[in-house]
Parts: sequence; structure tokens; C-alpha cells
Amino acid sequence: MGRKPDIYPHLNLWKNLDGVHRLLEIHTKMSGKKPGYKHNVEVLNKSAIVLLVACWEAFVEDLAEDAFSILLRRAKKHTVFSSRVLADAAKSLKDASDPRDMWKLAGDGWRQVLRSHKTTIFERYTGKLNTPRPHQVDALYESVLGIKSISRTWRWQGMKPQAAVSKLEGLIELRGSIAHRVEASTTVLKNHVRDYVDLVNRIAVQTSNAVRIEVVSATGKEPWPKFSYKSIFARQP
Repeated sequence: MGRKPDIYPHLNLWKNLDGVHRLLEIHTKMSGKKPGYKHNVEVLNKSAIVLLVACWEAFVEDLAEDAFSILLRRAKKHTVFSSRVLADAAKSLKDASDPRDMWKLAGDGWRQVLRSHKTTIFERYTGKLNTPRPHQVDALYESVLGIKSISRTWRWQGMKPQAAVSKLEGLIELRGSIAHRVEASTTVLKNHVRDYVDLVNRIAVQTSNAVRIEVVSATGKEPWPKFSYKSIFARQP
């Protein structure tokens, strides 16, 4: 899931999703060879689900880290960050046994305090993001960027945030049953994979654009363009 630093997180997600698309293409080719293959290729669908959640995890982390880095780089004052982030970042100094630690905020010291805060938050949450559930994503983005309940932005025509959250939870549960017990409780079909890919793609668009708005509001400059949904299945597998 590595990427160059100048590749926008959403563009990198689209690139990573090509791997899921490729598994579906292999599925189609294999299932058309012999009747017996139709059952055996389910392993490709399961692999695609595991890879899809990994793509989502990488996107969540990349987007949060990139947005934070952009805010810190562009900031002339600490007030670019929300009061929630500043309060959380200063907590370690307030609770320190040595009262002199407060002087770390002097001058440009607030930048290092915020960097340390980001490191602490990522160490706390990214381990849990191996199963990047909606509430964990919400907690990460609020702690690092001050965006409260980013999952509330997960809406599009025919889909409300609560339904999107529920479907993402279903994907995470499915990935867990495959990764930890090998066998999913239900048959994993190619159409299931396609539906979940579309879900992650659409949620990522909404998340990326919501973070973009936050960065523009704080700095007056956009970190990346506004993204519009486009299917990765433009060419049918």
C-alpha cells in the first residue's frame, strides 16, 4: 500500500482498488473454464474482501496524516487547529510531573507538541484500524483534525449516513470472519465484492471532500481537488 507523497490519498485508493478489480477479472476467467471452477473461485472473492478492507484502512490513515501535515506546514499560528485538537495536544504537558514542560509551547514549540500529539494518536488508533470500523474512524479524525463524526458525511443519493455506517460494519464483520476463521458464514459472491467496492469508493469520496473543506476553512488553500464519484468498474470484469 506504499505511495509517493505527492499522490493524493483518494487517487492512491483508486490505484489500490485496481488490485481488487484484478481479482474479479481472474474470477470471471476461471469460472468460465470448467463447471467445477465456479465453486473454487470463491476464494478469490474472499481475498478481494480482505484486500478491500486493507485499501480502506490505508486510505483512512493516509488522509488523516496528509491533512494534519498540510495544516501544520501551512499554519502560521496554532489557531489553525481546532480547540479540541489543541486541548488534547496540551494535555500531556498539563499532566506532566515536571511543570517546566509547559515551556515546550514557547515560540514555535507548539509545532513539535502537535507533532508528538499526532504520533501518539496514530499509535493509539492505527493498530485498531486493522478493523477500521466507523466509530474508530470518527475517533481518529476528531482527535487529529477536530472533525466530529465524519461518518455523518457519508451520504449520497439513496444512501443515508446510518445506512452507510451499517453497510461498512457489515464489510468489516465479513472481513473478520474470513481472516480469522477462513470460512465466512455466508457464500461470498462476486456481486457482494462489487457492492462493497462501490461502498468504500463512495464513502472515500465523501470523507476526502469533507476533510478538504476543513483544510480550506483553516488555511484558505485547498489540499487537493474536490473528488467526484466514479466507478472502478468502467471496464466490466
